[in-house]
Amino acid sequence: MQQDYKTLAIYVLTLFVVVLLIVLKKQQDYLTDLENDIVETEITTISPDTLEEQTSSQTPVETEKIPMRGVIGLIIDDFGYRNDHVSNGFLQLPGKLTYAIIPGHDYSQLFSKKAYDAGYEIIVHLPMENIGKTYGEEEYVLMSYFQDDEIKNRINKAFDLLPESIGLNNHQGSRGTADSRVMTLVAGVIKEKKKFFIDSRTTNNSLAETTMRKYGVPTNKRDVFLDNELDEEKIKIQLLELADVSEEKGIAIGIGHVKPQTLNVLAKEIPVLQEKGFRFEFVSNLVY
Repeated sequence: MQQDYKTLAIYVLTLFVVVLLIVLKKQQDYLTDLENDIVETEITTISPDTLEEQTSSQTPVETEKIPMRGVIGLIIDDFGYRNDHVSNGFLQLPGKLTYAIIPGHDYSQLFSKKAYDAGYEIIVHLPMENIGKTYGEEEYVLMSYFQDDEIKNRINKAFDLLPESIGLNNHQGSRGTADSRVMTLVAGVIKEKKKFFIDSRTTNNSLAETTMRKYGVPTNKRDVFLDNELDEEKIKIQLLELADVSEEKGIAIGIGHVKPQTLNVLAKEIPVLQEKGFRFEFVSNLVY
């Protein structure tokens, strides 16, 4: 009887172990299936270059602001004599430049229109009497011995010939600008036409600026001549002097001429000065 109990106990224990093994096997199979069902996540590696490109495309680029150092009004005199690669070269210069055209020459009207269409400012470069010999432009030059009507008619004729012009400066004129009567007549015509006057300062005895102010004509005067000597290095020195004056005073006006040496210097140096914070402005915005 005792032997039967031992046999039964062994049978039950064996059955329990078998059932336990079956359960464990099914649990292992379930875990394996569950592991196979998990979706693997792809890991993308971003290189530093890619990250920099993404950052630059998403972040606005801040440009460094150049502080303003001075305003330069630059007048180029004596247009009208020529129509060639030199005169056309001035139409490629950057900045708001003012071109002074002598009336009565073969290319005066042609260049006035070309320069105006190219976005430059036009003024009349009116011939006036010198202390020494006065050359050329006999139909337009203002001589101090002319009657009042002759002087006024010549000024009006010059403006009519160059309708793009909005102001006037003197060509030569060491005697004319020192003559109070002549300057008073010039001021009267310019005021009537609502133009402005720039004193080229060809003589220290000039009465032009003071006369214009007396009669309420917007005016200013030349500070620096660029090219009294046609040497590129000396022209560059004068241009830098003009920049220095503009930095000291706030504004400065320079005058150059239609010469290949002047063109070469301006083509190289205007962009450099602009990058340094100097602004080139039409002289019409520098008169008061």
